[in-house]
Amino acid sequence: MRRLVFKYWYKDGENLIDEIEKTSLPENFVAIWFLGQASIVVKFTDIIFYFDPFLSDITDKKGISRRQFPPPFGAEQIKHANWVLCSHNHIDHMDLETLKLIALNSPKAYFVVPLPHIRILEDIGIDYSRIIGARAWKTIESPAFSITPLPSAHESYDTDENGNYLCLGYILNLSGITLYHAGDTVETEDFTDMLKRFKIDIAFLPINGADWKRRKRGTIGNMNAREAADVAVESNIDLVIPIHFDLFSGNSENPAYFVDYIVRTYPFQKFHIMRAGERFIYMK
Repeated sequence: MRRLVFKYWYKDGENLIDEIEKTSLPENFVAIWFLGQASIVVKFTDIIFYFDPFLSDITDKKGISRRQFPPPFGAEQIKHANWVLCSHNHIDHMDLETLKLIALNSPKAYFVVPLPHIRILEDIGIDYSRIIGARAWKTIESPAFSITPLPSAHESYDTDENGNYLCLGYILNLSGITLYHAGDTVETEDFTDMLKRFKIDIAFLPINGADWKRRKRGTIGNMNAREAADVAVESNIDLVIPIHFDLFSGNSENPAYFVDYIVRTYPFQKFHIMRAGERFIYMK
């Protein structure tokens, strides 16, 4: 199998694993790592969350990796995960091979997936007691944090026969620091009103967009760079971090377009473009 050999990661391998495990912060700080695509690691006090971890190396019919850069480390190296949240059942958001290895090597981890997908995790050997089926607007409470799932439109609001959403974003409230991971979504008429309710400090929003060419080959789209910036400002988000722009050549975007638009149109809006493997510290 051919792999890319150039150095892409800001930090990777055991160095990155070690940094995640050893980072220690006061309660009014949160640490964030970007693992490419929509994969985000969040650490608050000693709790480690993984959002949409995608660490598999998928290949085309010729055995060539479809990724523009390899994973930062193997999923079997994750022995520290406490919570794993997946937004929907696409491989770059709900990577079953990665989830299976995290479950095996992080025995205390819980897995949050849209309610209709519980059975999928059971089928790969994750015990039902470790799986939480998420429903839109039904908050998952814990002493140190809460998780509120929100419906995501990828490119429409899709539900199962019982009305449960198949695609979700997650509001993570960490004792007053509020993060939003959108998963895959387009902007809808009610989207910003929905987000305004939560006074979001940090939002991870996709910027790769959608077009006829991608839809023709079955690739469902997201907000583009301008739409994500507009949503962030309209929703009163303190800091916006773009995601879902870097991993697949046929479904990516140049984040410089996001920077250009937001600097020219909303010079007051805070943002950060993360390098894969970078750690970012946010203080409130």
